[in-house]
This record gives sequence, C-alpha cells and structure tokens, in this order.
Amino acid sequence: MATVKVKFRASSVPGKEGTLYYHLIHQRSLRWISTDYHVFPDEWNDKKSSIIVSNRNRQAHLQLIQSQIDWEMKQMQRIIRDKDAEGISYTIDDIAKEIQQLPSSQSVFAFFRQQIIKKEQMQCIGTKSNYVSATNRFIEFRGNEDLTFSQMTSEMMEMYQAWLWNRGVGQNTVAFYLRTLRTLYNKAVEAGQAPPNDLFSHVQTANVRTAKRAITVKEIRKIEKLDLPRGFSLDKARDLFLISFYLRGMAFVDMAFLKKTDLKCSMVNYNRRKTHQNLNIEWMKPMQTIIDKYAEQTKDSPYLLPILTGKESSPYTAYRKVEHNTNYNLKKIGKMVGLKIPLTTYVARHTWASVALHMNIPIATISEGMGHNSFKTTQIYLQSLDMATINEANARIIRKIRLSECNEK
Repeated sequence: MATVKVKFRASSVPGKEGTLYYHLIHQRSLRWISTDYHVFPDEWNDKKSSIIVSNRNRQAHLQLIQSQIDWEMKQMQRIIRDKDAEGISYTIDDIAKEIQQLPSSQSVFAFFRQQIIKKEQMQCIGTKSNYVSATNRFIEFRGNEDLTFSQMTSEMMEMYQAWLWNRGVGQNTVAFYLRTLRTLYNKAVEAGQAPPNDLFSHVQTANVRTAKRAITVKEIRKIEKLDLPRGFSLDKARDLFLISFYLRGMAFVDMAFLKKTDLKCSMVNYNRRKTHQNLNIEWMKPMQTIIDKYAEQTKDSPYLLPILTGKESSPYTAYRKVEHNTNYNLKKIGKMVGLKIPLTTYVARHTWASVALHMNIPIATISEGMGHNSFKTTQIYLQSLDMATINEANARIIRKIRLSECNEK
C-alpha cells in the first residue's frame, strides 16, 4: 500500500520561509510532490506533520495553509484507497498522475479562511471577527472534518441549527452564525466554487426583537453631569461614550481608527469599516472639548481619540481590549445614574437613533446619518425602539387606571 506524508524543507537562506512538500512512497519508490506553501521553521511541527500558529499576525494565513494541506491529504489518501480497493497492480507514477489531475475546487474550510484573510487585508476588523467566529463554530460542528460545497445541504444546516440550540446558544447568536455562514456560502457561489443553492430556507437567520438598548436624553444629561475623578478610567469611558453619541452614534471600531487627518475644515470625514461608506460629520464644540482634554495623551499619536497610540503590534487586539475595558466601566456608570439596562458603547449608537426618531427626523435621514447600507437595516434597528415606546405607553395607561381606582375609593 502506498503512503503519503507532508514534509518541510528549510530554506538555505537564513531567516527565509521553507517549503512544504508531499512525500509519496510505494513499493520502495519515492516521489516528491511540491507545493506553493511556505512557512518558517518555528511554524512547523515535524512530529505531528502540522503547522504551529506561533505568530498571531500570521494566524489566518497559517490556518488557511493547514486547511489546504488537510484537504489535499484527504484527496490523496482517497486515491490510494481506491487503487487498493480495485485489486489491480499500480505504480507510484499512476498515483502521482491522478494526484496532479485533482480538480482545483477548494474545500469549504479553506475558502472560508481565504475570506478571513481578505477581510484582514482590507482592515475590515469587525467583519473579519464575524467570519472567524462563524467559521470556527461550523468547524466545531463538523468535528474538524472538511467538506466540499456540493456536500453542504439544507438538512445539514437544520442539523447545525439544532446542534447550536442544544448547546444553549441564544436564538440571535444562532441566527448570526447561520447568517454569516450564508454570506460566506454566497461568496463561494459568486467565485464559482459552490453551486447556487438555497441551503438556508429552513433555518432561522433573522434576529428576534431584543430588549431596549437606548436611553433617554434626560439620562444622557445625567451621565454628562456625573461627578467623576478627572483622568481616571471611569471619566475616560464616559467621554468615549459621549463622543460616540455626539458623532451620530459612531461605532467604537471607527472611533478607534479615526485619525487626526480625518478632521479638516470643521468636518470629520471617514469610511465605515463595516460598510465602507464615506461619512461626513460636522465638528462641534462638545466634540472638541473632549479632544482637548486628551491632547497631551494623544500628542504623539496619529489617532484623534485616546484609544490607540499607533505603536501597537496588533491594533485589532489593542482596540478590542480598550473596548472591553470601556464597556466594563460604562456598566458601573450606568448603575451610578440608575439605568435599567447595561450601559455599553453600543447604547450610544442606539440612543442617537432613538432620539432622532422621537424628534420626528425621517428614517431615511437617520439611515444616512448612521451609515447603514440600506433603509431596511435602519428599520430593523428602530423596531426595538418603537417597541420600547409602546411598552412605555402601556405602563402609563396601567398607572392611570390604577390611579383612577384609588380616587374612586
């Protein structure tokens, strides 16, 4: 029986990547099948014949290579099994020929990881994170067993949905995984890698209405006037929340990467990282007051706000850490002012939309102001706000009825 293994050949040039190749043996004959995969010596485990992800900056790239290797090894081992099952004598040249004729279609895992790399290169941090989460969850469901796109079926998606539910994953999180998986599958269809197929017609990909995530103008003022020690973490979290609200509910990721050069002629001009839309916001005094407050902290930074310094080896990791700490401190602030919901940076975005809605600003204008891709997105965004208004009205009606009963007595 023939055997095939993946091997690493180090470069003769110090500090340069080595090459991975396949080592094919049959009846004492040997063939080397070259690949275009290159890794550094410390990224290869010779005993396990697998890649070591030792560099976080190369994580997506290395995982993609591992997916390609796993898939190609699986195909080569299938060829060998088929040859042995035929019971007819074959040579190493016969196997090598079939291996070289393997179709170029990508595996599902490899394609998904390729999309992750693209988003990383485009610096679409949030979308890349979504792709990583959805891909890793689907790989977990599959037990690390890769597959082709033609093997994906609507029944498999139903089983995946049930698998997520059985692990206690929330309904909206399940919808997120399935919706992101659908996006990745559609990209494969566009690339000619997958057959057009409605795999997701029998699963829930839309979010259910969630609890209110907006606060009132009165509560915003309470946060503004809250007496906090200047220069400490709570004060900084409050300032980042407020400037997000002032900047039309700007997403934290866009705030983090907002550069000083983006502010010109009393206008902030930036591209949303999620949708790539170009937005312009008039610069106003409350925004400048916050910027001036942190001028000393940001004087050597290319960034406008005190989130990143420009010296981080991994800006994405650094930004997420600041976001996590900011939300931690905002929840404390929310309790201080008596909020009924957890205060987070995302509440600033919802609150801007809520205030605009209650000021009778047209939804189309709100949509444009928030940088949504479509009018429908804004309508979904505002559904929970409308529900909150209805619930408040109901509470007022009940209080009025109870007050009437008391007066009658």
